[in-house]
Amino acid sequence: MIHNAVSDPSGGESISLKDGRPIHMVKLVAAVRSHEVRSTNIFIDVEDGTGFAQVKVWANEGEDCSAITNLRQQACADHVYVRIIGQLREYDGARQIVASDIRPLTSGNELTYHFLEVAHSYEKISKMQQQPANVGGYGIGSVAPNNAPPQGGAMGVQMQGGQGGGSSGGNALNDAVIRVVQAMGANQDGGVHVDTIKAEVSSQGYSEGDITRAISDLSNEGHIYSTIDDLHFQYAA
Repeated sequence: MIHNAVSDPSGGESISLKDGRPIHMVKLVAAVRSHEVRSTNIFIDVEDGTGFAQVKVWANEGEDCSAITNLRQQACADHVYVRIIGQLREYDGARQIVASDIRPLTSGNELTYHFLEVAHSYEKISKMQQQPANVGGYGIGSVAPNNAPPQGGAMGVQMQGGQGGGSSGGNALNDAVIRVVQAMGANQDGGVHVDTIKAEVSSQGYSEGDITRAISDLSNEGHIYSTIDDLHFQYAA
């Protein structure tokens, strides 16, 4: 879906899926096939079972904590599975993912979870598109699992983003979460931490478990999306 996405005809930087949904962020689990370390960045070629993609990772030496630097170094090894969160960009006609977060998988359970998340997102958007009158936005689009996985298994890719007014289908809790992310995320490029969201919304009488489920649902539906990691969220304006 990344390779078949449509570039902005006006020459802008936006990239959209064929059905018109813009791609904001990409979450990908894939196998590293090759990598090249340069002075200021690292280029990694990855495969997720549906095709190949190039990932660019900036080496912010001195700016990142040692733990993040170590995870990045561990991810830069051939034939390991990594999780990538980043933005899809286009340079000279070639597309690449500029990663804001990359780390190796610590367990096979992460691979299984991502696989299920992709399938769930695909089914969710399919149902939403079949009932356009009942939803306020399109939400996430995802690549369905490939029937011919590479050695080690297929992983899939998940597009995070959305369009439309951010309606949450009339659910009061979802609306409360969106208002917090909108208000607090406006001044934070990295997004709002999930603990902050919980603290703000729980003051309205909601339980932490319900808030966690609401955040997950809104992310799956594309009203909010994770940014620098899975714990920070931004409103999909």
